[in-house]
Amino acid sequence: METLLLILAIVFALIIVLIVATLLIPADISLRLFKDGALAEVQVAFGVLRGIVSGRLDFSTEKQEFRLRVLGATVIKKDLVEKKKEPTDWKKLVVNANELYDAGKDLALVLTRNIAIKRFKGKMKVGLSDPYETGMLTGFLYAGGGIAHAFLPETKLEIEPSFVQEQMDADIELGLSLPLFKIVIPVIRFFRRTRRTIF
Repeated sequence: METLLLILAIVFALIIVLIVATLLIPADISLRLFKDGALAEVQVAFGVLRGIVSGRLDFSTEKQEFRLRVLGATVIKKDLVEKKKEPTDWKKLVVNANELYDAGKDLALVLTRNIAIKRFKGKMKVGLSDPYETGMLTGFLYAGGGIAHAFLPETKLEIEPSFVQEQMDADIELGLSLPLFKIVIPVIRFFRRTRRTIF
């Protein structure tokens, strides 16, 4: 009996330590936007506990899926293709829009205050119909990259102008760090305020 209680106490202590570590160690979030010609893709990857638990959302014309990995093994893999559902009740949505907007604004403010940008990398190919405008846009992008580099030394932005053809292709990656313990209460508040609106 004493051995069973000791094992339960150790398991309970390990669960508490994991929860505390999850809240104290910032989550790493990586956002990648990719566009090459007609192909566009968005990837959102996150890691908790220094990557022990990680996940990834992929949105593209070919696939839309969520994948959750624990210790390198895929635990959940789910396609996010929308299934047919009931028509939206627009009247209810409009009535609750103000509450949803206010709650979303408060949550966004908390998130932006607590998110730290760790890195910004990107490659862009830009070309407008007029070579003069292409040169002006390229200059503005170089200046913006220089300003970003002054605030964040890990900024790497490569810009390739195209004076021959119109194009706007990019591969941009943004690395963020978010301490979870600072957003737990605001997220709970958001869901309390919007539970009638969302559910």
